[in-house]
Parts: sequence; structure tokens; C-alpha cells
Amino acid sequence: MGSLAAVATGCSSSCGSTRLAGNSASGTPASAIAPNGPAQPSKPRVVVVRAKQALTHGYDADRGALRAMLGAGLAALAGTGDGVAGLRRYFRSGQTVGLKVNGLAGRNAATHVELVDELSALLRQMDIGGHQQVVFDRFASDLTASGFALNERGDAYRCTGNDALGYEEEPTVMPSTASRLARVLTERADAVLNLPVLKQHMLSGMSGALKNQFGCIHNPNKMHLDKCDPYIAEVNALPAIRQKQRLIVMDALRPVVDNGPSYQPNMAEVANALLFAVDPVAVDVVGLELLEELRRKHSLPSLAKVDLTPTHIQTSARMGLGVGDRGAIDVISIEV
Repeated sequence: MGSLAAVATGCSSSCGSTRLAGNSASGTPASAIAPNGPAQPSKPRVVVVRAKQALTHGYDADRGALRAMLGAGLAALAGTGDGVAGLRRYFRSGQTVGLKVNGLAGRNAATHVELVDELSALLRQMDIGGHQQVVFDRFASDLTASGFALNERGDAYRCTGNDALGYEEEPTVMPSTASRLARVLTERADAVLNLPVLKQHMLSGMSGALKNQFGCIHNPNKMHLDKCDPYIAEVNALPAIRQKQRLIVMDALRPVVDNGPSYQPNMAEVANALLFAVDPVAVDVVGLELLEELRRKHSLPSLAKVDLTPTHIQTSARMGLGVGDRGAIDVISIEV
């Protein structure tokens, strides 16, 4: 795989069906269809935006840098003039947007609060108020440990753990397993903005956009055998997840490059990057390329050499959830 260093200038109802989602009539993955515009091009786009310095110190992020990165990335992904116009391609005013963060590892390896705050401000500009934004992950304790403030009132965005609202009573059956889906996903969110953190994972190989959806089910601990494969793909194929996911903004400001997904002080590599996509497979393919690049900087072997190839990515591609061929992905790299 080549380096990412090249620079360019330039369903509102609950889905409880056990049927695996297929492609749309046009052959485009259902998750790639924007509600306010045509389907994404047949060659999926992944935008990689880098800042010279997106972190102020430690894990704290520079809000001004994030605003510039979000504006450039959303505009480039959607082909619009600015970030708010880009968001309008994927979300509508009046919708409740679920912002699925990753808070498992605490503040030092979680989705940046500052990133969520800046995205929330952009959503407000398109008339999606704080009461229509729900930040969520599995446990309230994980969210607070990551720096988020739990909230269910006022002007600020809502923030809740799945353990507060709970899970559906009936399990959703998949080919290899079964699980109960979070009510935040099935009952509150009309659309989902997936906000994963790029991390090496000692069981699945990599944690990215696809793996982040394990935070929408009640029993991910039962799905970590065999590198979480095919479980990650099957979870992402569920209609409630696949049809509601509209946009992915991957937090790669400081990925964990080894011994993840928990925070490792000597294995967190500053990359100052955000990845934007609609296709969850394509963004994980590009995220994996970046992760391997960062591992080389630490003189670490490739994931394949330590038997940690994240096979769930290509399984997801074979299931029609996105494009897994790097050569078939349009990667745009931007520096701000």
C-alpha cells in the first residue's frame, strides 16, 4: 500500500428485522445513500485531513484546528462549498442524530470531546439543536471517563450510556450469533454519525468504523473469538445499524498503534488526522494503511506478521457492506 502523504488542494423508524441488509437497487450499499442528495460515486471517497498541529498538549485538541479540519473534510467528501453544506448531504433538520463515540479506553484514547463539540456546533447551524443530538456509547462511566458530561436537558447535546436507556427486549438474530440492540439506536436516533478512534486491537487487529458499532449491542464480549470475524461484519449488516449510519468521521489525531484498544502511553502516536467517509469498509481500509504507517515509525512489524490482520474488513466487503479494494477507493488527502 502506498503512503497517505500526497496532498490535494483543493430511516427514521426503528429497525428490528433479522434480515441482513442488502444493496440498494442501484447496487450502491444502503449506508452510502445520502438523504439529501444522490448516492455517492461508485468509487467511494475517503478524505484524509491533516493539520500541522491538532493537539495542544497530551490528548487535548485544538478547537480552531478541528474547525478547519472539519470544514475542509466535510466539504471535500460531499463536494460542497463548506462543512455545513456538506453535513446537509447526510442529515436533515428535524432529525435526531446519534453520535456514536468510542469511550472504552478513557480520555487518553477516546473520541475527542472537542471534536464532538465542534461537530455539534455545525449540526446546530443546520437547525439540528442540542435536544436532537445524542452522544452515546455502551456505558455512562466510559463517557464520563472520556471527558463527556452526561446530559438529558437544556441546550447542550444529550449524552447518555446505553446502560441508561437499555436494550431491546428481543434479541436480533444474525447468522453466527444474536444480540440485543441499544434503544438509543433503535428508538431515539433517526440517523447516526459514527465517530470511531483509530486503534490497534489485540483481538480484532484494528478498531475503526466497523468495530465501533460493537458499542450498539449488549454482548460484544461474546464476539471476540476468531479476530471478531464474522461478528463485526454481521453486526454492521443489521438494518438498524446499516441503514441509519450516514457519515463517518474517524478520530486519528493520536491513534494507539500497539497493545490496544486500551491507552498505552508509549504507543500513542500523534498523527493529527481526521478521516471522512460514508463507506465504513473503505474508511477502515484507509485507516489500516495509516495504522501500519504509524507502526513502522515505531519499528513495529505489520499486523499480518503478528497474526493480527483485521480480517473483518474484507469479510465486510464480501458481505456487500462497502469496498475493500484499496485501488477502488478515491482517497483525497488535504493539509490545513
